[in-house]
Amino acid sequence: MKKVAWYHLLIPLIGFIGFMVFILPQESIKSDAFGLEQSPDTSIFYTGEQLYQIAESYGAEGRAFYVHQRFTFDVVWPLAYGLFLCFAILYFSQRIESKWVKKIYYLPIGAVLIDYLENIMTATVMYRFPKETIIISDLAGMVTLVKWLSLSLAFVALFVMAMIVLYQKILKGVKKL
Repeated sequence: MKKVAWYHLLIPLIGFIGFMVFILPQESIKSDAFGLEQSPDTSIFYTGEQLYQIAESYGAEGRAFYVHQRFTFDVVWPLAYGLFLCFAILYFSQRIESKWVKKIYYLPIGAVLIDYLENIMTATVMYRFPKETIIISDLAGMVTLVKWLSLSLAFVALFVMAMIVLYQKILKGVKKL
Protein backbone atom coordinates (compact mmCIF):
# COMPACT_ATOMS: atom_id res chain seq x y z
CA MET A 1 0.00 0.00 0.00
CA LYS A 2 1.25 3.46 -0.83
CA LYS A 3 1.85 5.92 1.97
CA VAL A 4 -1.01 8.17 2.98
CA ALA A 5 0.12 11.78 2.58
CA TRP A 6 -1.32 14.73 4.47
CA TYR A 7 -3.31 15.85 1.43
CA HIS A 8 -5.10 12.48 1.35
CA LEU A 9 -6.67 13.50 4.65
CA LEU A 10 -8.22 16.68 3.27
CA ILE A 11 -11.41 15.28 1.72
CA PRO A 12 -12.24 12.97 4.67
CA LEU A 13 -11.43 15.80 7.11
CA ILE A 14 -13.58 18.30 5.20
CA GLY A 15 -16.40 15.73 5.03
CA PHE A 16 -16.15 14.98 8.75
CA ILE A 17 -16.04 18.65 9.79
CA GLY A 18 -18.72 19.58 7.26
CA PHE A 19 -21.04 16.95 8.71
CA MET A 20 -20.40 18.13 12.26
CA VAL A 21 -20.88 21.81 11.42
CA PHE A 22 -23.71 21.71 8.88
CA ILE A 23 -25.53 18.36 8.78
CA LEU A 24 -25.63 17.25 12.45
CA PRO A 25 -27.14 20.54 13.71
CA GLN A 26 -29.82 20.38 10.98
CA GLU A 27 -30.65 16.78 11.85
CA SER A 28 -30.84 17.74 15.51
CA ILE A 29 -33.31 20.54 14.67
CA LYS A 30 -35.45 18.07 12.70
CA SER A 31 -35.39 15.61 15.59
CA ASP A 32 -36.37 18.34 18.04
CA ALA A 33 -39.29 19.30 15.78
CA PHE A 34 -40.61 15.74 16.17
CA GLY A 35 -39.99 15.84 19.92
CA LEU A 36 -37.24 13.22 19.77
CA GLU A 37 -35.38 14.44 22.84
CA GLN A 38 -33.76 11.14 23.75
CA SER A 39 -32.15 8.92 21.11
CA PRO A 40 -30.78 5.40 21.39
CA ASP A 41 -27.94 6.40 19.04
CA THR A 42 -26.52 8.97 21.45
CA SER A 43 -26.98 6.87 24.59
CA ILE A 44 -24.04 4.84 25.85
CA PHE A 45 -26.24 1.92 26.85
CA TYR A 46 -29.93 1.16 27.25
CA THR A 47 -32.07 -1.86 27.95
CA GLY A 48 -34.74 -3.29 25.68
CA GLU A 49 -37.36 -1.87 28.04
CA GLN A 50 -35.81 1.60 27.80
CA LEU A 51 -35.76 1.32 24.01
CA TYR A 52 -39.50 0.58 24.02
CA GLN A 53 -40.10 3.54 26.34
CA ILE A 54 -38.23 5.76 23.88
CA ALA A 55 -40.25 4.32 20.98
CA GLU A 56 -43.50 5.00 22.83
CA SER A 57 -42.45 8.58 23.64
CA TYR A 58 -41.73 9.27 19.95
CA GLY A 59 -45.28 8.63 18.79
CA ALA A 60 -46.11 7.25 15.34
CA GLU A 61 -44.75 10.25 13.39
CA GLY A 62 -41.58 10.42 15.47
CA ARG A 63 -40.91 6.72 14.97
CA ALA A 64 -41.47 7.04 11.21
CA PHE A 65 -39.04 9.96 11.12
CA TYR A 66 -36.51 8.01 13.20
CA VAL A 67 -36.64 5.03 10.83
CA HIS A 68 -36.31 7.32 7.80
CA GLN A 69 -33.36 9.10 9.40
CA ARG A 70 -31.54 5.78 10.04
CA PHE A 71 -31.67 4.89 6.34
CA THR A 72 -30.81 8.32 4.92
CA PHE A 73 -28.65 10.59 7.05
CA ASP A 74 -27.32 7.80 9.27
CA VAL A 75 -26.05 5.83 6.28
CA VAL A 76 -23.69 8.65 5.29
CA TRP A 77 -22.60 9.88 8.75
CA PRO A 78 -20.72 6.67 9.70
CA LEU A 79 -18.93 6.84 6.35
CA ALA A 80 -17.89 10.43 7.08
CA TYR A 81 -16.37 9.69 10.47
CA GLY A 82 -15.10 6.28 9.38
CA LEU A 83 -13.20 7.57 6.36
CA PHE A 84 -11.67 10.38 8.38
CA LEU A 85 -10.54 8.04 11.16
CA CYS A 86 -9.21 5.39 8.76
CA PHE A 87 -7.17 7.86 6.71
CA ALA A 88 -5.89 9.73 9.77
CA ILE A 89 -4.93 6.52 11.58
CA LEU A 90 -3.22 5.19 8.47
CA TYR A 91 -1.36 8.47 8.04
CA PHE A 92 0.06 8.36 11.58
CA SER A 93 0.55 4.58 11.73
CA GLN A 94 2.90 4.76 8.74
CA ARG A 95 5.13 7.08 10.74
CA ILE A 96 5.40 4.84 13.81
CA GLU A 97 7.64 1.78 13.95
CA SER A 98 5.31 -0.83 15.41
CA LYS A 99 3.47 -3.78 13.89
CA TRP A 100 0.39 -3.54 16.10
CA VAL A 101 -0.12 0.14 15.24
CA LYS A 102 -0.69 -0.82 11.61
CA LYS A 103 -3.82 -2.75 12.66
CA ILE A 104 -5.54 0.09 14.52
CA TYR A 105 -7.34 1.29 11.40
CA TYR A 106 -9.65 -1.71 11.88
CA LEU A 107 -11.23 0.08 14.86
CA PRO A 108 -13.10 2.72 12.83
CA ILE A 109 -14.08 0.10 10.23
CA GLY A 110 -15.56 -1.97 13.03
CA ALA A 111 -17.28 1.10 14.51
CA VAL A 112 -18.92 1.91 11.17
CA LEU A 113 -20.17 -1.66 10.71
CA ILE A 114 -21.43 -1.79 14.29
CA ASP A 115 -23.14 1.59 13.80
CA TYR A 116 -24.99 0.16 10.79
CA LEU A 117 -26.01 -2.88 12.83
CA GLU A 118 -27.25 -0.59 15.60
CA ASN A 119 -29.27 1.44 13.07
CA ILE A 120 -30.89 -1.69 11.66
CA MET A 121 -31.73 -2.99 15.12
CA THR A 122 -33.20 0.23 16.52
CA ALA A 123 -35.05 1.02 13.29
CA THR A 124 -36.57 -2.48 13.35
CA VAL A 125 -37.83 -1.95 16.89
CA MET A 126 -39.23 1.48 15.99
CA TYR A 127 -40.87 0.19 12.82
CA ARG A 128 -42.50 -2.80 14.51
CA PHE A 129 -43.64 -0.89 17.62
CA PRO A 130 -45.87 -1.69 19.53
CA LYS A 131 -45.08 -5.27 18.52
CA GLU A 132 -42.13 -6.60 20.45
CA THR A 133 -38.90 -7.64 18.82
CA ILE A 134 -37.41 -9.13 21.95
CA ILE A 135 -33.98 -10.40 20.94
CA ILE A 136 -33.21 -7.37 18.77
CA SER A 137 -34.39 -4.86 21.38
CA ASP A 138 -32.38 -6.57 24.12
CA LEU A 139 -29.19 -6.71 22.05
CA ALA A 140 -29.47 -3.18 20.61
CA GLY A 141 -28.19 -1.51 23.79
CA MET A 142 -25.16 -3.81 23.89
CA VAL A 143 -24.43 -3.09 20.22
CA THR A 144 -24.64 0.64 20.94
CA LEU A 145 -22.17 0.24 23.82
CA VAL A 146 -19.72 -1.66 21.57
CA LYS A 147 -20.09 1.05 18.90
CA TRP A 148 -19.20 3.79 21.37
CA LEU A 149 -16.30 1.78 22.80
CA SER A 150 -14.78 1.08 19.38
CA LEU A 151 -15.33 4.65 18.22
CA SER A 152 -13.85 6.08 21.43
CA LEU A 153 -10.85 3.76 21.19
CA ALA A 154 -10.30 4.85 17.59
CA PHE A 155 -10.27 8.54 18.57
CA VAL A 156 -8.00 7.87 21.56
CA ALA A 157 -5.65 5.82 19.37
CA LEU A 158 -5.58 8.61 16.78
CA PHE A 159 -4.71 11.16 19.47
CA VAL A 160 -1.99 8.96 20.98
CA MET A 161 -0.51 8.24 17.56
CA ALA A 162 -0.50 11.95 16.69
CA MET A 163 1.30 12.69 19.98
CA ILE A 164 3.90 9.96 19.29
CA VAL A 165 4.59 11.35 15.81
CA LEU A 166 4.82 14.89 17.21
CA TYR A 167 7.20 13.68 19.93
CA GLN A 168 9.35 11.92 17.33
CA LYS A 169 9.53 15.10 15.24
CA ILE A 170 10.52 17.15 18.29
CA LEU A 171 13.22 14.64 19.17
CA LYS A 172 14.61 14.78 15.63
CA GLY A 173 14.73 18.57 15.88
CA VAL A 174 16.53 18.44 19.23
CA LYS A 175 19.06 15.88 17.96
CA LYS A 176 19.97 18.15 15.05
CA LEU A 177 21.06 20.87 17.49
